[in-house]
Amino acid sequence: MAVTTIDQFMSKIGRQKGMSLTTGFDVAFQFGSKSSFPSKNYKENHEDLIQMLCDEAQLPNVQTATGQMSGRYLGESAVQYAHSRMFTDVGLGFLCDADLMPIKFFNHWYSWMFGDEQKVTIDDYSTVRTESALPTNRSNRLKYPDEYTCSVYIMKTEPNQYAANGRVPITYILENAYPYALDAVPLSYGSSQITRLNVNFHYTRHTVVYGDIKSIKSSPGVLTDDITLGGTVPFQSANTA
Repeated sequence: MAVTTIDQFMSKIGRQKGMSLTTGFDVAFQFGSKSSFPSKNYKENHEDLIQMLCDEAQLPNVQTATGQMSGRYLGESAVQYAHSRMFTDVGLGFLCDADLMPIKFFNHWYSWMFGDEQKVTIDDYSTVRTESALPTNRSNRLKYPDEYTCSVYIMKTEPNQYAANGRVPITYILENAYPYALDAVPLSYGSSQITRLNVNFHYTRHTVVYGDIKSIKSSPGVLTDDITLGGTVPFQSANTA
């Protein structure tokens, strides 16, 4: 039925839980069993902080590489056809706390990929001034991709009656992701602003996970209120045991 009044529009949008806002998202890093990145300290102490300080992300674009075919039929112009999927890089932005935890984490990750050592000292001005650079004849030994890559979960969240991120309508899982570039962090006198870090990631491909509208159990083992698009039922809620 066509929507012809404001009340009908509001009713349809209300059944879809309202409109989506760009301010609702979560980002998480999942290091697999093959990864030897020393992420134990991150998981135990800093995982929630890194996720909380991510203030800018994007849902990855969808792009197709195409070829051109000519001469199929008399009078037909060149036809574009798809032959492979393309996955471009993704950028994430992070606010920095006074301990610069996001900068430390991603610099450590990036340096660890190349086998670079990390120098640690107390954050005292006079002590830092006495530190020297690493030896000039140091060597770098690059890790294998299975060791330094991870899965990045970019979750578009929406509020429900329980939490501001209670619903996750769609999630992009970036597979075999790693930070290939950390943008320069500008510092200047003048008006004070929060220090920000932008990180660019390469990944092999992504998986899209669709979150169904909250289903209601009508009877044991049966889920109802399946998601529908345009009058069809493309995604059927799975029965549970």
